[in-house]
Amino acid sequence: MNLRSAAAIVLALSVSLTACSQDETPKSTAGDSSAAGFPVTITHLFGTTTIQAKPQRIVAIGGGDMEAAISLGVVPVAGADWFGHTETRGWVKSALGDKPAPKLVQSYQPKFEEIAALDPDLILYVNSINDKKEFETFNAIAPTIAAPAGTKNVYGVKWQDQVTEIAKATGTSTEGSEVIKQTEALLADAAKANPEFAGKTITAGVYTNQVLNAWLPSDPRMHLLTSLGFKSNPQVDAMENGDFYVAIPAEQTAKFQADVIYLAALDAAGKIDPGLEKNKLYNALPAVKDKHVAYFGGAPVINTPSPSGEFSSAFSIGGPLGIKFILPELVAQLKKAIAGQG
Repeated sequence: MNLRSAAAIVLALSVSLTACSQDETPKSTAGDSSAAGFPVTITHLFGTTTIQAKPQRIVAIGGGDMEAAISLGVVPVAGADWFGHTETRGWVKSALGDKPAPKLVQSYQPKFEEIAALDPDLILYVNSINDKKEFETFNAIAPTIAAPAGTKNVYGVKWQDQVTEIAKATGTSTEGSEVIKQTEALLADAAKANPEFAGKTITAGVYTNQVLNAWLPSDPRMHLLTSLGFKSNPQVDAMENGDFYVAIPAEQTAKFQADVIYLAALDAAGKIDPGLEKNKLYNALPAVKDKHVAYFGGAPVINTPSPSGEFSSAFSIGGPLGIKFILPELVAQLKKAIAGQG
């Protein structure tokens, strides 16, 4: 345990640390890339961070940061699943191949002592809640990089920017450029093959606890949908609140109307949430009446190993790994919605 880590825990928790053996935690793997190019300085939302040498023990905290690193061939020693799942996702395992999976840690109310005990030399806090106090605590443990400068919304980092920043910090910029190129090509090909998507407005979000929630344009899922040619719903856009979603009051349900509605509202049995089926205001929307809708797994399934859960988690976490995994099914669902077969 280095002095920087110990100081961070005193600052954050005012408790003493018990030294932990590092033998059980493998070093981050980063392929055969050399250490050339270090030190490197990353400019981000909270200033700059200088990384003196190629990181070997990376901990990923931000939403999709772990998966973005893995797409570069860099496997963190530990990482947070955006939805707090306690097992490595199937689509992430596929990308890992025979490499050991990162230890899973929590990003919500992070356990700083546990993270410091991992003795990281780089912490990824890129696609996050942008909490300065959290950042400062992480940065006292190890050099930490945050969202790109100018980021306004929580969890509002585009996957390309996420990959680019993590690649620079890990000495894999060449790999990062190639990963971005290949993923953008997949999206461009899908958009070209489905010209009916172009210019159609879409409202996407989740129905949970009897509330319709719409994702704002900064949300990674909306970035993915608009990259396929769709346009975000201007009525939802106007409700910008600095978050990644907005709850739609019942009296404003009409603002959910768009050419296509794409909603996380299915349970483990593939059935629409009963509350949504009984929601008269929602079901009166023209898009719903004309079946220009598509539904996918909601909160009850996202942390399950079912096909629905795998799709939902990959769509929400996104990035190169998630996009590649869900794109064929996503396109098929949206084509049906456009055709009024929802």
